[in-house]
Amino acid sequence: MWHRLQAWLNRLPITDPVDRRNAVFLQLFLAYQGCRTPLIKIYLLTSEWDYMTSTFFSRTVVSRDLSIAVDLGTDLAITMAAWFGFYLIRVGKFRQAVTQFLATQLISGLFAYAAFGYKVTPGDTLLLISLALGGLMLGRRALWTIYVSILVICATGMTTDYLHDPSQHASFFAAYNGLLFRLFSYALITIILDRSIGALREALAESNRHRQQLQHEMLERERAQEQLLHAQKIKAIGQLAQGIAHDFNNVLGIVLGFARERHRLDEPGAELGTDAQALGQALLGVEMAARRADAINRKLLNFSRRDTTRIEIFDAVEAVLDLKPMLRQLFPSAVRLHFQAPDRPFRISFDRSQFELAILNIASNARDAMPHEGTFEVAIAADGPKAIELKLSDNGIGMSEEMKLRIFEPFFTTKPVGSGTGVGLTVVHNLVHNANGSIEVESEPGKGTTFRIRLPAVEIDPAGSGRTRSGQHEDIALSMHGIERQRHAEHTLHLLAQAVDQ
Repeated sequence: MWHRLQAWLNRLPITDPVDRRNAVFLQLFLAYQGCRTPLIKIYLLTSEWDYMTSTFFSRTVVSRDLSIAVDLGTDLAITMAAWFGFYLIRVGKFRQAVTQFLATQLISGLFAYAAFGYKVTPGDTLLLISLALGGLMLGRRALWTIYVSILVICATGMTTDYLHDPSQHASFFAAYNGLLFRLFSYALITIILDRSIGALREALAESNRHRQQLQHEMLERERAQEQLLHAQKIKAIGQLAQGIAHDFNNVLGIVLGFARERHRLDEPGAELGTDAQALGQALLGVEMAARRADAINRKLLNFSRRDTTRIEIFDAVEAVLDLKPMLRQLFPSAVRLHFQAPDRPFRISFDRSQFELAILNIASNARDAMPHEGTFEVAIAADGPKAIELKLSDNGIGMSEEMKLRIFEPFFTTKPVGSGTGVGLTVVHNLVHNANGSIEVESEPGKGTTFRIRLPAVEIDPAGSGRTRSGQHEDIALSMHGIERQRHAEHTLHLLAQAVDQ
């Protein structure tokens, strides 16, 4: 039975932890006061009426009938305030319940002292209860307010005694001799309660701070554990990708070996029939498809992080324009692509495959931000004499300020489970910063997103000495010749692949 009652008393719509702890006790206290006060009064009026009349009602400064009315009225008011406070606590209004009950008790005390006088009022238990209850339930401010109210009530009773019979006092000030005693005695009680309440609330506040700090540390630990597990998954995927890439590479080697047999058709004395020419064209298509697969295979090896970074000097404009076909395949047909590039080259020092990977990662996020239609714009321009700026913009759903602050954080993603790892933009951020560049994001919800990548430009000495202006001792002309020759071969291969597709 008691457990059920305790559970019922605890079912309260109160959110403040201190008030919630005090609410159970206060409900029991108010219920006790709501029953005790009328029962005691009924007992005294029925069994001890003569004693009450002779020892109390006949000695008050006002008439007996008025004294009885004030006594019954104040008891009735306190009883009603107790039960009303109980109701307020049940509906979640804890502080209103305490405030109205204490106010009723103090006002009742004021009426009692004003009607009965200070000398005949039976004790100050009511005032002490109000002082302790207000301090414990409402805090220090309420405690000192009640203390001042008690002094006012006592002074009211003393004033009533003086006005009723001034001849009993040597002077007006002599009538208030007892007030000085009440001033210091109640002040001592109030100070003790104040310090005790302050210490309890400080200890509770410190305990809450420690609890919140512990919860924060637990959340951070869980978050770090999730990131570690995710990193282990990515590592395992990388190892799997490496194994698949090596096995796939062996198969591609066999396919390319057979495809190169078509060169026998170009040897002197070879019979060139219609079927042979068709077979040659087919083998050419096989070779081009195999080379495309080989490019995918290199991406898998890059993902496994086993390939070393190869820094080279290349034209960023050419690299961006070479990505046009791949970007067109990445986006759905409803998304429009715009490219803004200057006619002159902008040379940068970067790993070209990583440069392309950074652009593709940002484009992939832009694709997810425009699931139906939109525009993706790639613009490259000079940013001062010694830097270039690559701007990648979309008009998708955009991001909030909170998302912008965490956009480069490892494993942070807003995509559903299975749709993203949260490492793409982190990789982009690290690649750009490793190249002594910077990356910024501009976005608003519903207004799209813009990434601005700034990279240092590499300038070639116009005197043709073969050295960069930064004083690096390397043969730029020879390097650029080899790079351009490699890019020309890849470009030719790309045109042949398009011809086969058509």
